[in-house]
Amino acid sequence: MSASYSNDEIEDKFFLLGQREILGALNELAHRREPVTVYFNDGKQFIVTMILSARSDGLVFDVGGDAGSNKRLEQAKTCVFLAFPDGIRVQFSGVDPQPFTWGDQDAFWVPIPKRVVRMQRREYFRNQLPIIDPLMVKLYDDKGQMIANWPIYDLSVGGLSVQLTGAPELKLQDRVAKMLIVLGARNIVHCEGVVRHITSLDRTTSGKHRVGLSFQKLPHDMDVAIQKHINQLEYERRKLLPK
Repeated sequence: MSASYSNDEIEDKFFLLGQREILGALNELAHRREPVTVYFNDGKQFIVTMILSARSDGLVFDVGGDAGSNKRLEQAKTCVFLAFPDGIRVQFSGVDPQPFTWGDQDAFWVPIPKRVVRMQRREYFRNQLPIIDPLMVKLYDDKGQMIANWPIYDLSVGGLSVQLTGAPELKLQDRVAKMLIVLGARNIVHCEGVVRHITSLDRTTSGKHRVGLSFQKLPHDMDVAIQKHINQLEYERRKLLPK
């Protein structure tokens, strides 16, 4: 599921439809000062923001850090909001974002959405990563010894998968004492992990396998770092699409 998909492409069982439920979910994001990414122009552009207030008369959210992106958002007819509080995907659509003044600060206003999507970790969409100069994950055992250094095939805030030639030494439900991913000089993700699936991609014992691992006890700041990395990859990917 892409961040630019419309709500109609998501199964109805994931929708919050009552206004009380919707306002509760949105105000929880505001209370926690949860990072929210707002996509617009068919998902080709985005800002990272926070919700300031959600009431029956509208949703107020902060401006982004780039003045040009804020100006282009003012001209957008629709937008899509996406956040991952505690690993739960929260997504909804906005229409006609308008400049707004919140106290003494600049902000945006949109009508309260009529429905909000909430998806648990098991329903995550995984973002496939570039195969050139791939992002790597290092796995360590309880003694601090590295047991694997694998290129990441896809990534989400719930976990990742790798694609290998030959069967891995790890088994289903094995615990990994430490998973380490370097997203940048200041963004190093490390947490425990669990092997969730091992899938053979062909019928030979020396063939390709895909191994899925879930993050365990992932700190909130690292959750946010992964979300921002995924958002940036999606942005770079969309820049390459024909206009």
